[in-house]
Amino acid sequence: MNETAENEARILAHSPGRYPILVVELSPGNLRTFYYETGYDPEQTKPVTEDWLRENAIGRHSFVEVDPPYEVPVSSLRDYVRQEFLEGP
Repeated sequence: MNETAENEARILAHSPGRYPILVVELSPGNLRTFYYETGYDPEQTKPVTEDWLRENAIGRHSFVEVDPPYEVPVSSLRDYVRQEFLEGP
């Protein structure tokens, strides 16, 4: 199954805790925050900058950088969070 580039998400960082916030790059330079509370709905994101990611999210709020960035279809962000952060071993 091939997703178009506009449907791909590169997860750059996530917040720690029970309700993870994701910082996602949708296209080069287009960084957005996706929220647990909205079910990671792409229509309910907020734009952020690379500087905000480095200085505020990672620098002040202990977001965890995903290195290398993990690529997933935008429609699978909720499943990614459930599998990676919310389900126990």
